[in-house]
Amino acid sequence: MIKTKKFQLTKKEYFSFIIRILLKKRWWLYALMWLFSFGILFNDKKDYLINSIMIVGFLYPILTILTYWRFANSKENKIFFKERQYEIFSDRIISYMGEISEGTIDNQNFIKVFELKDLYLLYISKGQCFYFPKRIFETQEDENWFRNEVFLKINNK
Repeated sequence: MIKTKKFQLTKKEYFSFIIRILLKKRWWLYALMWLFSFGILFNDKKDYLINSIMIVGFLYPILTILTYWRFANSKENKIFFKERQYEIFSDRIISYMGEISEGTIDNQNFIKVFELKDLYLLYISKGQCFYFPKRIFETQEDENWFRNEVFLKINNK
C-alpha cells in the first residue's frame, strides 16, 4: 500500500493533459488536414468549394483546441481542481477529495490505462478517469510499485 501526496490540478495542467491525449490519439488527422490545406493553398486552380475545404482544414484543429480550452476553464468543472489524495492498494484505490468525500474503486473496474510522460490515467469508462500525476508519488519506489502492481496489471488484463 502506498499513499500519495495531496495535490490538485491547475486549469493549465488539466488543459495540457486533455490536449496531449487528443493529439496522441488524433495527430494524424490534424496533420493530414493541414497538409491537404497547404497543398490546396499553393494550387493554381481554386474555386469556392476548394477554398472552403482549405479554410476548414486550417480552422478545425484551432477550433478544437479552443473548445477544449473553454472546457478546461469552465466554472462547471470545479471538481477537477479540488485537492485530492489517494491510498493505493494492489486490489483497490481509495480516493480522498477535500476533507469529507471518500470513494473506493476496485482495480477490476478499470477498463484501460493511458500514460503520458508526466501522468498516469486509469479509465473507469470512456469519458471518466482517475489521473495520477507522477509528481504525487512520495518516492521513485512508490511510483515503480504503482506502475508494476496497478498500472501494468490493468493494462495486461
